[in-house]
Amino acid sequence: MAQHATLITPQGKKIELSPDIYRQIKQLLVNSSRSHTHARVTKTIAATYGKYAGKHSLTQALLAERAAERAREAKKFGRFNG
Repeated sequence: MAQHATLITPQGKKIELSPDIYRQIKQLLVNSSRSHTHARVTKTIAATYGKYAGKHSLTQALLAERAAERAREAKKFGRFNG
């Protein structure tokens, strides 16, 4: 007699899984845990860290744009408030 695995949802519902479906889910879990290993994440960060060094700072451009926007808003409200 083949045993079925039971999947329990966060809501507590029990779902019986056939052995084939169980193997498929197990393989998905194994593959997803491999794709995000600490070493791989660290390697990706190291490879891209400083990638745009020496180029224009997007953060500085956004801050300058926001300052200009605030100035326009202040001027607009100044017109209405006297």
